[in-house]
Amino acid sequence: MGTSTRKPISVAEIRRLAGPEVFARGDEYRRRDAVSDLVMRGDTLTAAVAGSEIDPYRVSIRIARGKATAFSCTCPYEWGGACKHVVAALLTLADDPGSAVARPTLDALLSPLSAEALRDLILRRAEEDPDLNGWIEADLATALRPGGAPVDTTAVSARARAVLSGPSRHRDFWDGYRPSGNADALRHLADKAVPHMEAGDGRSALRILEAVAEPVIEDWLGGGYETDEEFYLLFHDLGRMMAEAALLSDLDGGEREALVDTLEGWDAELYDYGVEDGFGIAARALEQGWDDPALNAILEGGTGPWPADDEDLTELELTAIRLRVLDARGHGDAYLNLARAVGAEARVATMLVRLGRIAEAVAHGSARFTLPDEALDLARALMEAGRSDEAFHVAEAGLGLAGGRCRRQGRRTVASRRLGPPPGPLAARGRRRGRAHGPRHPRRPRGLPALAVAGEGWDRLKPDLLAGLIAAESAPDRIEILLDEGMIDEAVAAIGEATGYDTPEPVTLRLLEAAPGRHSDWVIRTAERKAVAIIDQGQAGRYDVAAAFLACAARAYDAAGRIDDWTVRIEDLIATHRRKHKLSPLLAALRYDA
Repeated sequence: MGTSTRKPISVAEIRRLAGPEVFARGDEYRRRDAVSDLVMRGDTLTAAVAGSEIDPYRVSIRIARGKATAFSCTCPYEWGGACKHVVAALLTLADDPGSAVARPTLDALLSPLSAEALRDLILRRAEEDPDLNGWIEADLATALRPGGAPVDTTAVSARARAVLSGPSRHRDFWDGYRPSGNADALRHLADKAVPHMEAGDGRSALRILEAVAEPVIEDWLGGGYETDEEFYLLFHDLGRMMAEAALLSDLDGGEREALVDTLEGWDAELYDYGVEDGFGIAARALEQGWDDPALNAILEGGTGPWPADDEDLTELELTAIRLRVLDARGHGDAYLNLARAVGAEARVATMLVRLGRIAEAVAHGSARFTLPDEALDLARALMEAGRSDEAFHVAEAGLGLAGGRCRRQGRRTVASRRLGPPPGPLAARGRRRGRAHGPRHPRRPRGLPALAVAGEGWDRLKPDLLAGLIAAESAPDRIEILLDEGMIDEAVAAIGEATGYDTPEPVTLRLLEAAPGRHSDWVIRTAERKAVAIIDQGQAGRYDVAAAFLACAARAYDAAGRIDDWTVRIEDLIATHRRKHKLSPLLAALRYDA
C-alpha cells in the first residue's frame, strides 16, 4: 500500500532540516539502499536505516502538510537538525512515496477493542516484555487524581532502580555501542511530574522527582560516574524541575527544611565527583519560596532592582523559573513587575503581547530596546499573535539597533542578558536539551527567520535585516541564521579566529561541515583548536565532541588535497593520546583508510 501523506515532502524541505554535509551523507545512504521497513501510520513515518552498528538505527518522523514537524533517531547524533539517517529515510520517501507501507495508527487499532480484549492484549505483551509491567505501574501511580490525592511514588522509585540495573548499564558509544538509554528513560520518569506542575500541584511533583533522583544518585556514586556523561545533564534537569515544583508547592516549614537537608546532602556527595550544577537551585527555591520581602514588594509593583546581586547566576536562573511559574499561574501583572525589575525588556514586551496589549508592547519596545535581539523577540511574538504589520514595524526599527553600541549599560543589561530570552510555557521546564532528551525537532528559528513565515513583505525586508544582523555588535543567533540562509562566507567571517566566540557547539559544527570546500584552512584551524582544547583538558565525557570536530578537520584536509598531512596529524594524535582508552578508538576511526 502507498503512503498516506496528502502532500509529499519535497527535497527542498528535507534540505532545510540538516546542514549540507549531513544532507549529502543521508543522500548517500539512500542511494546505497540503506533504508528499509518504511511504514506510515497516520502522520508518522518510521524506518530502519543500516549504519555503523550491527543493528539498524530506528527513525521516527512526523510529517504534516509536506513538512517534517518532529523527528528522532536512535543514533548518537546531537549537533542540531536532522541526522543522516532521518535525511535518508525522508529522501527515500520523497523519491518514491509508494515505498512507505500505509498501516493503521495505534489508536485506530485499539479503538474497536473492548476493555476485556484490551486487557488481554496488554497482559500477553507484558509476558514477553517484563519491563512493561513496571512502566504501566509507574504511569498509573503518578496519574492526576481527583481532589489532588497524593501520589504513590513507590512504583517510580522501583522503575528507576530497574532502569539503572538494566542490561545497558555500562554501554557507551565509544565502545561500539549506542549511548546508554538510562538517562533518557529516567527523564521519561521525571516527566511524570510535569502534569502535576501544570495542575499547580508542586507537592506531588516534588515527590515524583525525589523518587527518581534518589536511586539515580545512589547508583551514579556507586560507579557510573566514570562512563555516564548524560547524568551530569540529568542532575541539572532534575534540579531545575525540583526548583520549579518547589515554587508551586504548599510544603510547610518542616517539610521544606527536611527536603533542603536531603538536597544539600546530595550536592555535597556530588561535589566530590566534580558535579557543581546539581540541586543547589532547588534548595534555594525551597528556602526562599515567595517569602522574601524585597521580592514581594517588586511583585506588587515596587521598584527594583532584582536580584540584589546580578552576579549571582543561581538567583538569576531562579528568577527565570519564577517568571515561568507566574506565567503558568496567570499572574500577568506580577510577571511584568518582576521582568521590569530584572531589566528583561523583551520579556516585558512579549508578555504585553500575550495579554493583548499590543500598542503598549510596541511602545515599550520603542522606548526601552537597545539590543537587536530584543526587537527580534518582540517581532516573533507579534507574528505568533497574527500581528504581522506590527511585527515588520518592530523589525525595521530593530535595524537601527544593529551594530550600534548598547545605550543601556551596566548591571541591568548584564542581568537581563544572563536571564536569557523569553521562556516558553511551563511544560518546557527550562530543561537543557542534550543528546538523550527525547525526540529532536527541526530547528525553530528565532527572530529574523520567524518573520519569513509571513511571506508578503519578507522579501522586501530580508536584505536589510540580514545586513543589520551581520553588522550587529551582539547577535547570539547570527551564525545559525546565516547558515539557514546559505550565507557560509558571511558566517565564517562573523566567527573569524575568535577563540571565545559564544556560538553553540552544534551550530559551530554545522558551519564546519558546510565550509570545508571554500574555507578549508579556517575549518582545519578552528576544528583542531576546539578538539585539542577538549582533549587537553581531559574532558572524557566530551571526547565524542572532540572527534566530531576532528572529523570536520579531516574533510577539510581532504577538500584541500592535503590528505597526507591529515594522515600525519591523526597518527600523531593517536600516538600522543594512546593511554586514553575512551579516546583512542574514536581517533582510530578517523584514519583516512578506517
